[in-house]
Amino acid sequence: MTDIDIVVHGATGFVGRLTAHYLATVPDVRVALSGRDAAKLEAVRDELGKDWEIITVDAHDAADMSRLAARTSVVISCVGPYTRLGEQLVRACAQAGTDYVDLCGEALFIRDMIDKYHAVAHGSGARIVSSCGFDSVPSDMGVFALHRYAGEPFREVTMVVEELKGGISGGTIDSMRAVSAQARTDREKARLLHNPYTLSPVPSAEPRIDGLEKDFDVTKLADGRWSGPFFMSMFNTRIVRRSNSLREHAYGSFRYHERWATGRGLWGRIRAYGLAGITAGLFWVVQQKFAQRWIPSPGEGPSEMDRKKGRFTVRHVGFTESGRRVTCTISALGDPGYEVTAMMLSQAALTLLHNPGGSGGLLTPATALRAPYVDRLEAGGMSFTLEGDGS
Repeated sequence: MTDIDIVVHGATGFVGRLTAHYLATVPDVRVALSGRDAAKLEAVRDELGKDWEIITVDAHDAADMSRLAARTSVVISCVGPYTRLGEQLVRACAQAGTDYVDLCGEALFIRDMIDKYHAVAHGSGARIVSSCGFDSVPSDMGVFALHRYAGEPFREVTMVVEELKGGISGGTIDSMRAVSAQARTDREKARLLHNPYTLSPVPSAEPRIDGLEKDFDVTKLADGRWSGPFFMSMFNTRIVRRSNSLREHAYGSFRYHERWATGRGLWGRIRAYGLAGITAGLFWVVQQKFAQRWIPSPGEGPSEMDRKKGRFTVRHVGFTESGRRVTCTISALGDPGYEVTAMMLSQAALTLLHNPGGSGGLLTPATALRAPYVDRLEAGGMSFTLEGDGS
């Protein structure tokens, strides 16, 4: 029998500490902190002024992870890269029937976990929900909310980044390196990574839609503005398509893309191509040894002052099968990848905690958390504004 509601695993990491701080504001929830360094965990607990249990575990130790999963209703995993540190906890939760959320943006890791543990989790009832941070909650829950509002399938949905201000942590960069390293050393994994349906149950069984694989295009939006690539689109789009597959294609055989709006006219076009160059350069730079002196180490990230200045606004623009145009605008204040991600992770765990039952498996935010999660995100300060010819 569990004696803990939520365990924050990896609580000494940058997002782990922020998540613990967020949960410290939530009444009547039994929380524990876990990780490999007891002294650092105690320091986090002391910052919070909470009498929370400290659980010292090794992420590579299967027995440690099984004991951890057996004691709690929900685990929030903030370790990374998940490729190196995540599997034993996913396995343990899937076997124990323990609900689990993380902020993983590593597509190949999630694909591997689907193949190994989806059936196990489905049998035990464990809801294993990856990508409950900035990647990919706005993307996934935006399409979910838009579809609920429209009441019919789509022909096309584009998520447009209207505003984005935030920093980047060493842990995020470390995860980017891990994914790139896998793709460089294994041709089959590289091919899978670039498949538009990387995370769908059976990628080869999904519909072939022209242009679906073009995540890094420079293109014009429906309103005439130019747009460049959104650097998270190659991952976020796969989560949304998995949601659609798991929901028996309720969204339709639709074209889904993510773009970053850069403006109108010549300058908008120039900025779009500049954004494309910067995006390609970012993925190259993080792999270079000479750049390491300027890149944050794991556990490091933006200052509190800088995090408070962060914000984002994204807009999903959908065209339904009957030709109606509907939009969902999502925005929040605070650094998207850190302040807001800590809220999204915490509220995902609380949604699972307070809504027991449901089908288990390797799920997505939209398929595991659904409408109760939208309500909790709004209570946490994220706005969802729906407009157009709703149902």
